[in-house]
Amino acid sequence: MSGRPPRVTYTPRLAAYMSKKGWRHIAVEHASACGCCVDLSEVATRFVDDATADKLRAKGCVELRCELGSVLVARGMEYDDEVALDLRSFFGAKDITVRGIRSWSL
Repeated sequence: MSGRPPRVTYTPRLAAYMSKKGWRHIAVEHASACGCCVDLSEVATRFVDDATADKLRAKGCVELRCELGSVLVARGMEYDDEVALDLRSFFGAKDITVRGIRSWSL
């Protein structure tokens, strides 16, 4: 990552859904599972309201401003110069996909 903020893009499908539902912020956080056989770190995403976004900022999340609001990235996560967000739907359940942000890299 360079010293400047990344370019964040939304697919039209995600932008339309966020506008329709009134969402302005997306949180990107660590999701870790540790067990006897595996340690796994993944990226968890969710839509958040203004009050929750304020709490995440107070916790030290990095705020990436973009066209529809902001993406709040948990401390310690790595991101590229370009971040792409999309929306998936599986039997009615919505899921935000993200490219360009990860928990860690080698």
